[in-house]
Amino acid sequence: MTILDRRLLIVGGKGGTGKSSVAAALAELSAYRGKSTLLVSADGSPGAAGMFGVVPEHEATEVMRNLSVLQIGSSEALTEFIGLQLGPLGAIGKPVANAFSFVAEAAPGVSELLLVGKYAHEARSGSWDLVVVDAASSGHLLGELAAAQNVGEIAPVGRLARETGWMIALLGDPEITGVVNVTLAEEVPVSETIEFVDRLHDETPANLAAVVVNRTRPQLYARTRRSELDELLAHPPARMSIGSSGVFEAVQIGLDRADVASSIDARLRDALDEDVPVLHVPEFGVVESVPASVREAIADELSL
Repeated sequence: MTILDRRLLIVGGKGGTGKSSVAAALAELSAYRGKSTLLVSADGSPGAAGMFGVVPEHEATEVMRNLSVLQIGSSEALTEFIGLQLGPLGAIGKPVANAFSFVAEAAPGVSELLLVGKYAHEARSGSWDLVVVDAASSGHLLGELAAAQNVGEIAPVGRLARETGWMIALLGDPEITGVVNVTLAEEVPVSETIEFVDRLHDETPANLAAVVVNRTRPQLYARTRRSELDELLAHPPARMSIGSSGVFEAVQIGLDRADVASSIDARLRDALDEDVPVLHVPEFGVVESVPASVREAIADELSL
């Protein structure tokens, strides 16, 4: 089972790690594999859904074969919820919506519940083979994923309990839903990823599907030749031109950086369950399409 064999993938990560590019790449890869795919931007901005040349709206818009996009926010999710639960309200619709909005904002977890409920409903509806969500940053995402569980504890019976019950079941089924965390091969982002994974397990019903280490730098040397390089750097030629000396220094800096990245990567791997894949996406320079380049890198990592 690959990460794309689920029905709902929720992509999160600290701001600046490239989670939107990864979400767009996963959705595009799914569409290329022939799956009917919906890409949802749910972090308050067009995000991943805006990378396909359209302004995403609350209704799904097709951007290529097998791929549609939409953008959702708590206010749009609230309006849709009111319509589903109460039906057309005519002239009194706006006052009722305003009243519900006040309650949703005041009650802990309700606005988050509506947001998660919207994309969970899309995954549950059967209209899509896969729903990929460009979600909020890590801290906010934990609150959203815990919302159904928290609200369900407040209201253990009745309609609200039924609504939260199916969400908890869907989010908690690892064959249906998976969370993808995007990070960088740097100390602070990896530390935050490890903390996020621990809290995801302890505070929410959701499961980790994969970690994507974005913008990794290519190895500038063959690992089998490392001992030879170390020996050469430890005993450089007695006579070197200024230019040659600079080359040796650059190689040493490259090796040192590679060692640091390798150490951080090993720390991340040790903190995760052995069955959780860690996917590496290289740092790209100027390319025609970042999502396409990321898509190809992820496809290689997944052997697709």
